[in-house]
Amino acid sequence: MSTPSPLLLLDDERKAQLDLLNKIDQSAAVDICNAALGYLSTGLNTKSITSAANHLQLDVETVRTTIDSLLWLYTECAKTKISFESLEESLKLLGYSSPIRESFIECYKSKANELQKTLTRDLALSLPSYKNLNWRFDVQIATRTMRSRKQFEPFFILKLTLINANNDKEQVHLFQIDPLTLVHIVEQLEAAMNESRSSHARRIMQTFR
Repeated sequence: MSTPSPLLLLDDERKAQLDLLNKIDQSAAVDICNAALGYLSTGLNTKSITSAANHLQLDVETVRTTIDSLLWLYTECAKTKISFESLEESLKLLGYSSPIRESFIECYKSKANELQKTLTRDLALSLPSYKNLNWRFDVQIATRTMRSRKQFEPFFILKLTLINANNDKEQVHLFQIDPLTLVHIVEQLEAAMNESRSSHARRIMQTFR
């Protein structure tokens, strides 16, 4: 049995910014929901906001604030991957009429996949990926110029090859490292691997899938 997605939670400021939808004519509210959808790809601009406000016979700044909050709401829906049923219930609890709820949900449905893909791409870390690691163990024998009492200095030479995430080109890095430092790095990597298996880490990774 699948677990239902949580409802949308809005703070008082967001509720106040979106309250215009409950105060104006339903057809005008639907128009604003549709207008906000178009700004997802083009972004807000003064000329288009002014035109929309004049068409709806509303204050320009009020329309701007409402559309900006609608854009946030569309994005938040995609980020949380809320189900359409939970979205319907959330909007109902916020007091929106049936036509406004239907309009918002239909608008969101038409852009949900695109929004989620965009968020996944934008939030993903463009880090290089591992390809290969070559190593060699060397020992530097004590010389007359060395003042250290040690007779030899062991060290590793590492050749790390990575793949650039943006252009798939190889990046080669050469390191010289002593055994104690290498042991410390291994311990840190093992700790990070163990942490990645924790329930907290899994919840974070699930958010960005």
